[in-house]
Amino acid sequence: MTDENRSGDVIDLGEARRQRIHDIHDARLEAMRDAFARALPLPAGSKTGKKSRGNKKKR
Repeated sequence: MTDENRSGDVIDLGEARRQRIHDIHDARLEAMRDAFARALPLPAGSKTGKKSRGNKKKR
């Protein structure tokens, strides 16, 4: 056996499998986020800042 027959690229099958599973889970998570956004849309245009309360004098 000589080294001339081998290609220089070594494929890590475990890492490739982890990447595929990660991509599948990421796609599923994105689909769930889209479904929740369609089912429960967030109100647009509302500011989340604090409302300043003035000191009201008691009469």
